[in-house]
Amino acid sequence: MTDQRLSAAYCPDGAIALHELEVEPDAGYSVRCRARLALRGRTEYREASAHGAISAMSEILYGLNAGVEIVSLHHQHDGAGTAAYLLCERDGRQCWAYGRGTDGDEATIAALVAGANQLATPILD
Repeated sequence: MTDQRLSAAYCPDGAIALHELEVEPDAGYSVRCRARLALRGRTEYREASAHGAISAMSEILYGLNAGVEIVSLHHQHDGAGTAAYLLCERDGRQCWAYGRGTDGDEATIAALVAGANQLATPILD
């Protein structure tokens, strides 16, 4: 399956779009993430501290009432970067989500947003 077909099937456009994510060290072993998101077309800025960028993005999504649990995670590295395949769950429903990035964290965050768009977007209405 091509990247384009994977994206269409498992990373559909939705209510949440991540436009920018800054990650910097925070106290202890934490990182602070600042995200610029589009939520149904309006721009919002959110931030969270956690023990990694994936956990921080998960916290941001939960703050939007769009959080999903990661049930399974797989990374695939190739010359163009990293792909992440997530099995996500919310309220007993599951879906597969796909994301690409320069590294595992970036790809997983993209897939996490894709999972939220598939399972949680009615909540944002």
